[in-house]
Amino acid sequence: GLIGISKSTQISGMIKKYDMDILSLNETNLNDSISSDTLNIPINYTFLRKDRGTGSRGGCGLLISKKVAYDDKVKVPNTPSHIEALWIKIKSSNYFICGFYRSSGFCKLDDFLDYFTECMNKLKGKKVIWIGDINVDQNKITDLDYRKLDSALKSFNMVQTIQSYTRVAKRGNKFTQSTID
Repeated sequence: GLIGISKSTQISGMIKKYDMDILSLNETNLNDSISSDTLNIPINYTFLRKDRGTGSRGGCGLLISKKVAYDDKVKVPNTPSHIEALWIKIKSSNYFICGFYRSSGFCKLDDFLDYFTECMNKLKGKKVIWIGDINVDQNKITDLDYRKLDSALKSFNMVQTIQSYTRVAKRGNKFTQSTID
């Protein structure tokens, strides 16, 4: 989550180090009782956020440099309450960016892929970038969820750009590796 000072300090350092224009944040764990003004957001960035309506988990956000001209009134299908997604269009180009977070306990993969398909059909012929966490392991190529996601991406000539492990965990005496983010 973004509430702790250590996380916001880490984000600020990463933005400076890599000179980022846009950063997608997942599992922000914010709600409407937490003002964005209290989050230690770098002064030269705007923070757009979509909080999860229930509980304290989930949510997504986009940190956007104030030097980037964008429109956040993108005409895509209405986003259902169980889908956490934010859209912007970069004004100087034909790029549309969706920052999203999908947790398997909050949004079924089929529902997310239906939304993805609706949006991609609406934006046909445009350049679309999806940045987020879909929680489908890209290394389990025989898994049904992976096959569904892969099929949806291929139907719009899109690819998953992250190919290496994003999570390594120790379970007992064994290490597990996955590419779910």
